[in-house]
Amino acid sequence: MATGAATWQILTPEPQQLAAQQKQATDLAVLTEIFEPDVNLSIWQRSLPDAVQQYATSLLSALKLPLQHRLALNDISALLDRVLPEATGKADFIKDVQQLAEIFACLMDCPELGLRLKVLQQPMCPKFHTDHLLCRLVSTYIGPATEWHAGPLELAAPCQNMQQGDVALLKGSGWEGMQTYAISHRSPVTPGTRLLLTLDPVW
Repeated sequence: MATGAATWQILTPEPQQLAAQQKQATDLAVLTEIFEPDVNLSIWQRSLPDAVQQYATSLLSALKLPLQHRLALNDISALLDRVLPEATGKADFIKDVQQLAEIFACLMDCPELGLRLKVLQQPMCPKFHTDHLLCRLVSTYIGPATEWHAGPLELAAPCQNMQQGDVALLKGSGWEGMQTYAISHRSPVTPGTRLLLTLDPVW
């Protein structure tokens, strides 16, 4: 009986695509989900108080130049009170920004924040990208909000979008350990003027 040499093929497993989750809830506590190793986006879904929304709307025409400052947490309210224009709801708006800053600084355990508040007439970052930092807080007070992509772009997963007033924590490529990939996101393609707040941790 004829015999032949057995042929063995060594199969090298293909690298697995990391799986990540995105958490959304109307409970503020959802923001703490960003510390889970398989979560790269957490969104606190909220509605803005009328006074905050009224003042934010006024800033669409009144805020002539973007605000961009590196600040200690205790200096944020004083700066905004000094540089923002007077209008109904100003104190409520500043209180809201201060609250978000306190939440974010507590979560990130950082003494300072990089604050940016600006009016956008067109997309600032129209292509999907990831941020080269640890984590960023993003909130659109007025107008179309940030869009995000749940998985690798080549898989053509549907694009999803945040809503006006939502507060999101976006995990960037600087997150220690990189147990999961950073969230892909972009400026909304929907036309419309926006008032955008971003906070970055500073150590």
